[in-house]
Amino acid sequence: MSAKRTHRAGVANNSLQLNVSAREWVVFLMLLLLIALSALGVVYSSYTSRQLFSEVQRQYAQTLHLKEQWGRLLLEQSTWATHARVERLAKTRLSMQVPDPATIVVVK
Repeated sequence: MSAKRTHRAGVANNSLQLNVSAREWVVFLMLLLLIALSALGVVYSSYTSRQLFSEVQRQYAQTLHLKEQWGRLLLEQSTWATHARVERLAKTRLSMQVPDPATIVVVK
């Protein structure tokens, strides 16, 4: 009879060890949910970071292109505004001429 009691006590101890309370399950499931949400957050932030880095690279390339175009436009502007060109156009298109030094009046 003592063997039966010992066996029953052993079975009772095993069932107590395997029996997990509902509160422990809730805590376990909450932790599991938090881990899953954290993993999804890492994936989302990595994706967003890559998207933003790609956008920064695209904007940087566009900035370089616009700087090159600005340099070309400045060069073109300086070419169109040279004194020799302006003087030539004034003579040919507008029939302008340099006045005689005797006709120049300086106003103070």
